[in-house]
Amino acid sequence: MFKVHNPAVYDPADPFYDPFWVLLGGMVDPGEDYAEAALREAQEEANLRIEGDVHWVWKRERVMQWRERKVLHRERFFLARAASVAVDTSGLDEREKSWTLEHRWWSADEIAASSDRFEPGGLAARLAALLRNGPPAEPITLS
Repeated sequence: MFKVHNPAVYDPADPFYDPFWVLLGGMVDPGEDYAEAALREAQEEANLRIEGDVHWVWKRERVMQWRERKVLHRERFFLARAASVAVDTSGLDEREKSWTLEHRWWSADEIAASSDRFEPGGLAARLAALLRNGPPAEPITLS
């Protein structure tokens, strides 16, 4: 996860301007599907090589303030295993580097015990259920 801070990017329905933790992610390039984009972003942002199946587990659509305009975000969340837990953020572009404060791996229990904010909301319980029950047959819609 990355701890980020960019006050020009927020959810107008739930504005929050302090640093918070987010999962790896980014834009879908032309010709890519969401899973391909997730694999590419994991490689680009953290130099993580994914092994085995990639499972689409959650989805969400929401309007976000993205710098000077409101943008519809269609988010897809995937569960996969990385070949290594070593993270290399040298692939972040200058804009990403400017708002990324730190990175680390968290357990569901550590997230639950933390007073920090995590996106998506309710991440500790969602992650614990996912790890306990495995990927759902169909992606779960997050509110």
